[in-house]
Amino acid sequence: MAGDILYDTIGRLAVITINRENSLNALTPASARELGRAWERFRDDSEAWAAVITGAGEKAFCVGYEMSPEALALKGAQESVATIPTHFGVTKPVIAAVNGYCVAGGWWIAQECDLRVASETAQFGITQVKWGLMPAFTATLSKHLLPGHALELLLTGKRISAKRAYEIGFVNEVTPAGQALERAMEIAEAICANGPIVVRMSKELFYKGSVMPEEEAFDLTWQRYAENEATHDAREGVKAYVEKRKPRFTNS
Repeated sequence: MAGDILYDTIGRLAVITINRENSLNALTPASARELGRAWERFRDDSEAWAAVITGAGEKAFCVGYEMSPEALALKGAQESVATIPTHFGVTKPVIAAVNGYCVAGGWWIAQECDLRVASETAQFGITQVKWGLMPAFTATLSKHLLPGHALELLLTGKRISAKRAYEIGFVNEVTPAGQALERAMEIAEAICANGPIVVRMSKELFYKGSVMPEEEAFDLTWQRYAENEATHDAREGVKAYVEKRKPRFTNS
C-alpha cells in the first residue's frame, strides 16, 4: 500500500508527492514526520541534484494539518517544521508544483521551497486567522513577501489566485491547468544540467548573504569561489566550453 508521502527518482531529480488526495492532501502529525524523512532522504542522496514537491490530484497541493488536538497543541505546532526542507538544511534546489488549494501549512511548504510553479487553477492563502489560530511561519513571512502583501494575507486570511500570487512575486510561473508538475520538472531538469556543486553554493550564498553584513558576505563568496575552482566540475566546465561541448559534471 502506498504511503502518505511518495518519493520517486527520475534521473537526477527527486519527486516528492503528498499522497492524501481524499483529504485535500492535509497532513497528520504522522504524515508530517513521513514528509520530514523524505526531505532527509533527498538531502543525503548524492545522486539527487534537485527536487520537486507536489500534491496528489488536482484539487490541492496541501491544505496544512488536519485539525486535531495533537496537531493544534504547541508541541504539534513545533513539530510541524518537519514539513519544510529548510528545517533539514537542504542545500539543493527545491521546486513546488502547486495544483489547487495551497493554504495554511501548505503555503508554508511552498514558501520554504526555492521556486514555485502554479497551475492557473491554484489558490493560495494563509487562512489560520479565520479559525483563531497562529501560523507557525508568521515571523518568517517577511522574507518572502513585501510587508503590505504579507500582512494583507496574514491578517485577512483570504485566498488569492495563482495570477495574484504571481503578481506579488510569490509564484515564479503560472501554467495551464494540470501542467504545473510537468513545468516544474522541466525547470528542475534544467537546473540538474548545471554544475551541482556551484548550484548548491549559489543557493547558500543567496540565502546567507541576504542576512549578512556585506563584508562578511563577500568573505564567504571568495571562500566558496576558491573551493569551487578546486573541483573537478569547475575544470570540466571550462574544458567543455573551450571544446564547444556540453560539460559532463560528476558532483566532484
